[in-house]
Amino acid sequence: MKHIAILLFALAAAPTAASAQTPEKTVSITVENTWDKAKTDEPVVIRLADLKPGFEVRSATVYRGTEEIPSQLDDLNRDTQADELAFVADIPAGAKEDFRIVLSPTPSAKTYPARTYAQMRLNDKGQKCPHIQYITFDGRVPVKQSYSAMYHHGPAFESELVAFRAYMDNRQSIDLYGKKYQRLELAETNFYPKKEQLAAGYGDDVLWAGTSIGVGSFRGWIDGKLQTIDSVATRSAGVLASGPVRTVIEFFDRDWQYDGATLNMTQRYTLYAGHRDVRVDISFKEEDATHKAFATGIQKLERDNVGFLDADGLAGSWGSNLAYKNDTVNHPRETVGLGIYVPGRFVTLTKEDDINYLIQMHTNRDRQLTYFFTFAAAKEEEGFKDSRAWFDHLVEWQSRQAHPCKVTIKN
Repeated sequence: MKHIAILLFALAAAPTAASAQTPEKTVSITVENTWDKAKTDEPVVIRLADLKPGFEVRSATVYRGTEEIPSQLDDLNRDTQADELAFVADIPAGAKEDFRIVLSPTPSAKTYPARTYAQMRLNDKGQKCPHIQYITFDGRVPVKQSYSAMYHHGPAFESELVAFRAYMDNRQSIDLYGKKYQRLELAETNFYPKKEQLAAGYGDDVLWAGTSIGVGSFRGWIDGKLQTIDSVATRSAGVLASGPVRTVIEFFDRDWQYDGATLNMTQRYTLYAGHRDVRVDISFKEEDATHKAFATGIQKLERDNVGFLDADGLAGSWGSNLAYKNDTVNHPRETVGLGIYVPGRFVTLTKEDDINYLIQMHTNRDRQLTYFFTFAAAKEEEGFKDSRAWFDHLVEWQSRQAHPCKVTIKN
């Protein structure tokens, strides 16, 4: 009787255990390239809510035919649940490619080779400089203190081609790290290569922005003058995603007192594997933002600058400058190409001044802005060597951005 009771208990428990097992869900999508040129490492981003999984997705696998391709799940609103699935793929001109996505409620330990990387670290006297993911400063903290409290002065991020850092102060400016070889380097150099690393061909800082807008830095715009993000209740920065196929860096400025309004602003900088260009997404919570002017742009280089500024939101420059104002390591003068593209729906004015090519912007009805910036270092082994090649690239890059692939969920 004892054995019968145990058997009956097991049979009764079995349906409960089985019902607790949530099955995986397989979804098919089509990615269509409507452009007349092939796309390499084309970003494909899918909101998990659009896939209607019916459970919390804790891992995902993407297949192209029978080939598994690297992907990543990202929690962008920091609520501990993934919001987006991202991967990159090569799509021929005018072609449609099918992908199969398997969503699972079970975490996976699998890893893919890293093609992007991001880090944010604290400065400390013991030189430990611990890695952190998100940090918030009280708005009353002097910006020089928040800037100095961060190792390399803010979050840094890279693809195989290029690297960037964004300053943790009222400028939140973008700084550039140029590479000779296509590889990830920040985990080793931390944006500050040693002499031995420089001798071995590692990259380093290649731009001195000074009082200019640098490349793609975000600014306010009042009465024809650029405005930094000066008066805030809190100032935050974080690494939302590090890789393997994209990095996402965020700034959040709470209660920014700007042009008679109080704005809450989120800035996100996304860099994909195989890319040298960064997508910038700016969003505001307040309707007041739709009535304000903002700006971005690129600087004119100190020496031998050549450049252009088009009314449709594309600008480029090529020239050289010193990477450091007070150089104690004898870095060579660096030649770089800079580029910015603001889609026409956001552009209200283009303007040059003595040191910048500037683009004034306004938000759309959703209180959002999107633009892109890019750069190249002449020292790259497989890069651009003159202004003509760089400017031709920028024109093609603008066309690529204007023709994103169409993603269709099939089931």
